[in-house]
Amino acid sequence: MTGTNWRIDGTDDHIALATAAEREAFGAATRYARTHDLSTPAESAYLAVLPAARRDILHRFVRGLLRGDPAGLPDSRIVALESSPSARSDSRDPSIPDDPEPLSALDVARLRSIAASLPDTCRRVALVPLPAADGVLVAEIAARHGYDRFRLVGPVYRWSPATTPETAEAESVSHPVDLVPSLEREGAFSDADQADRIRAEVAESVANLALARLAAAVRSQAVGDGTEEGTTDGSPLEAIPAGVPAADAAAAFERIVTDGHPFHPGGKIRRGMTAAEGLAYAPEFTDRIDLRFVAIEREYALETRARATDADRLTDRLFATFGGLEGAVERALPGSRGADEYAVVPVHPLQYHRTIPDRYADQCADGRVVPIPEYAHPATPQLNLRTVVPYDTERTPDGPLPRCKLAIPVQTTNVVRTLSPHAVSNGPQVTDVVRAIERRESLETLGLLAESAASCYHPPGGPHPSGEGFDDARHLSGLLRSPPAAHPLVTDGTVPVAASSLVAESPSTGRPLVCDLIERYGSNTDAASPDSAVLEFVRRYAAVVVPEHLLLLCKYGIALESHLQNSLIVFDRADAVPTATLVRDLGGIRVHGGRLADRDLSIDPYPDSDLDADGEADLHRKLYYALFQNHLAELVTTISHELGVDERACWERIREQCDHAFDRIRAGQAVPEERVRRDERALFDDPATHKALTAMRLRGKRHEYVTSEVSNPLSAVGRQRIDARETEP
Repeated sequence: MTGTNWRIDGTDDHIALATAAEREAFGAATRYARTHDLSTPAESAYLAVLPAARRDILHRFVRGLLRGDPAGLPDSRIVALESSPSARSDSRDPSIPDDPEPLSALDVARLRSIAASLPDTCRRVALVPLPAADGVLVAEIAARHGYDRFRLVGPVYRWSPATTPETAEAESVSHPVDLVPSLEREGAFSDADQADRIRAEVAESVANLALARLAAAVRSQAVGDGTEEGTTDGSPLEAIPAGVPAADAAAAFERIVTDGHPFHPGGKIRRGMTAAEGLAYAPEFTDRIDLRFVAIEREYALETRARATDADRLTDRLFATFGGLEGAVERALPGSRGADEYAVVPVHPLQYHRTIPDRYADQCADGRVVPIPEYAHPATPQLNLRTVVPYDTERTPDGPLPRCKLAIPVQTTNVVRTLSPHAVSNGPQVTDVVRAIERRESLETLGLLAESAASCYHPPGGPHPSGEGFDDARHLSGLLRSPPAAHPLVTDGTVPVAASSLVAESPSTGRPLVCDLIERYGSNTDAASPDSAVLEFVRRYAAVVVPEHLLLLCKYGIALESHLQNSLIVFDRADAVPTATLVRDLGGIRVHGGRLADRDLSIDPYPDSDLDADGEADLHRKLYYALFQNHLAELVTTISHELGVDERACWERIREQCDHAFDRIRAGQAVPEERVRRDERALFDDPATHKALTAMRLRGKRHEYVTSEVSNPLSAVGRQRIDARETEP
């Protein structure tokens, strides 16, 4: 599907629904396809996208095994075939390292015979030993990117000593769930229950990814080529907000993201949400859900607010924004109780209709918790499902409406996305600290979206995280976040775009949105060549993303979780120049108390908060993984693959910005030199420490990190391991 060619052709009736998740999603997908006239017959649309969804989740799974070094599995091996596709006729043999069985049985001649049938795009093969099955998992590698992000192509095979080129295709892994029994035999899972959970998660991830890709076709139908009335000059920064309905422009960009987490095998799971509920509540399918409200007796509520923003309590902000809400609350309260005796919390409709009547039945019966049945307000869901953007109200204050972060009973990636008392307590405090830093430093390219007010159910004395009542607190909670359009770094003529949207398919062209923006950027600059335009864009991008992140880390001990989903890049609407970065979601950051105290600042976090950094290494893991390995690495990989620019040159531009940032920190003479050196070494040393998400999931770990080592493209040694751009004669 590219550009306006959005209709899905072909019947593909031979494709069987392989899992319960695919069968469960089939009816919802058929209804969606019929509603939007995606194919004839309507059932064909879902069947047509299933094979690619299976392959993509399978590739994410295998990449996670290769990068994560999971416990229970022998070390994998990467074997080079030839130096380039054009040299495929060379007689050089791949080298097989000295390995225990079963790799020792995979001799050079046999590997070459299998490799002879591989496509020209395959430069290496990955070998994952499966000793218990006397076999090897073989995956074809087209390229090695920064931080050992392998781009896989084609099928994945199970090899055994009996495998031949003729039988290899028959032994290919057709679905990611088929990996689970092999990994279970190798002892890769923490227990049998975890193996069952992963089997269900990857099956659901495939089903949801296929369903979401139908939404990409609908987006293409709505946006077209970006030249219709209302989009002026065809700029994607104009066309997408004009063609994708949403409460505001920033939310419209988030609605084009369909693929979920870029390298988590469970990147599209929504455990606890059916496929039909996904159509009703997920941003790729809908621009409107009904924001609901619940009142909590104040004796049983924790209410927090940021002092620096002069914020009212959450309840007062809600009453001031949503006309009619206060009257609806008063009518819903029992007896003679008044609205001033209750705290009001915004609630997701799933939580309102499912969790509140079940979990809080006793509290509802005695008036401690009171659902508000008469009032709802439309809002656009964002990428994480639980944060929503309200549509304008009759009482809309000056400027855009705040975002509402809610609790939902749904697991995405590794955790159920509730909202804990930690977030309710810590977010406004972090907001106060950041505002104090902004006054001191006059940050020019980095802004944080304030979490100004929050509330949650909280019995007197408060629940301990390991106590019985903690789940009650985190399932009934809400938080207000400042909208990006209200931040001073977002000015007239600029637009904030979630970084996840940059690597998503543009509805106008069918290629990643960042490619459209680079084309726009290049047409408005004096770049000597297309490659130089790309590299200048990367330099400008890094200049607004990297330096002040490193300043907060080094000088104040604050490590932001600036991954693709949490980062919004502010672009000049006319020429697509990156001008600033906004970071949202303060719940995942790390703060080093000692470094912060050196600047006469402090935070009193909720008990047992992850907010407290466990030493400098914890700071480095948080920022360097989120910003460099997740955010920048995914962006650079996309750019180099799609536009053919040498990736190593991109990382050189990013390294230059890192060096400039550390030089400026030194010049300020406010940070001890040895600390600057430690932060530099942690960022630049090869190998780099990788947060191994797949390995964590296999062992059932959610917050406790499992790490592995990967090559570091910010070092000269690491850049040498990145594949050079191929130039065919």
